[in-house]
Amino acid sequence: MKKEDFMKIVRSKAKTTLTEQEENFFGGIGEAVEQAMTAESVERNLALKAITDKLGGIDDGETFASIVRNLATAIDDMEKKSKRSFTADEKFKLKSLLEAKKDEIQRARKGGAPWEVEFRAKRAASALMTTGTVLTGASAINNVNVFDDMDITVIEYPKNFILDGINSRQVAKVPKTVSRKEQLAVSDGVVAATNEGAAKPLTDKLFTWKYDTRKKYAGRIEMTEEVEIDFDQLVLQIISMFEDDVLRVYQNGVLADIIAWADTYASTGLDGTIANPTVHTVIGAGQLHIRNFNYEPDVIFISPTDVAKMTYTQDNNGNQMFIPEAFQFAGLTPFVSNQITAGKILIGTRRTVKEQHGNLIVRKGVHGDQFIENESTIVGEIFSVLSLPTQSQTSWLYMDVDTVAAALQKS
Repeated sequence: MKKEDFMKIVRSKAKTTLTEQEENFFGGIGEAVEQAMTAESVERNLALKAITDKLGGIDDGETFASIVRNLATAIDDMEKKSKRSFTADEKFKLKSLLEAKKDEIQRARKGGAPWEVEFRAKRAASALMTTGTVLTGASAINNVNVFDDMDITVIEYPKNFILDGINSRQVAKVPKTVSRKEQLAVSDGVVAATNEGAAKPLTDKLFTWKYDTRKKYAGRIEMTEEVEIDFDQLVLQIISMFEDDVLRVYQNGVLADIIAWADTYASTGLDGTIANPTVHTVIGAGQLHIRNFNYEPDVIFISPTDVAKMTYTQDNNGNQMFIPEAFQFAGLTPFVSNQITAGKILIGTRRTVKEQHGNLIVRKGVHGDQFIENESTIVGEIFSVLSLPTQSQTSWLYMDVDTVAAALQKS
């Protein structure tokens, strides 16, 4: 305790403002308290006893001596709580050091000379960590000058992007089934120009019920209690990575469903008209294909390899062609990811695909014999329901670059 802290306590306990003499008196006591607090327990207790013998009472009956004694008790309690027992390994090391100093200690005891032994103990974490599989590559380091870098190097994965490319929203509770009415292509009668006094054409609209079923993307990890105790920061990183895994699989699953549902390239007015088809012209043909069905595409999903091909396009003489960034994707919002196979391109109309998902749910519990084995399981899951209307299938196109380029090639 500092002298200033001691004086604050004294002033707070005094009924009236301290005089200059009282300030000087208690200031001296404060210095003694400060020195006593930094001493070892035996010397500190002697010093504090000397201080309390000199202190008098306060008007309300409480003594400054009781304040000092309470401070001493608090410090003793803190010291007791901070103490820990030696491990078997630490005891062995200490015993070895004492054995080496045995002759010196005996001479010191007989002659009353001082002696010392330097002992350093570094508490290491358990090396098991869930049967030794979580943390590997560790080796014994007989050196206390070790810096534990808290930054963790992890495997890099593609960014999650699908939720920005479709009409997606988060809901509090994902329904098991989404029912919707989808128009049938078949209907009777059409609107037409009619003469005065003539009967107007009779038309109708037919619909059918469609149902979309909820999916669950989930996984779990298991760990021992020792892992959580010894590697708390690593465990937090593992849980964060596990959450990313669940989200990544969920978004990849949504993307896979869209690819399986999307239309395939048939033909457009660009077929057989391009002398040197490139990825750019393939994208243009894909846009035309979708527009032929009265949709306006606005997003493109493409692999890094095909993006590179677009950047380093050459003319027939091998000269580099510069394509301004504004024209690289023909006005489509690009999503670049390795989840799209090189040589494949997905183009779509964002508004026609609807998806609902809930929060990422993370739970911790035990199952089987985990309770008696000091183990626990962390479960992560997310629910999603995706609507892919049959009548809107032509608003999305999944095409092979080489196949479409061959169709565009001018003969």
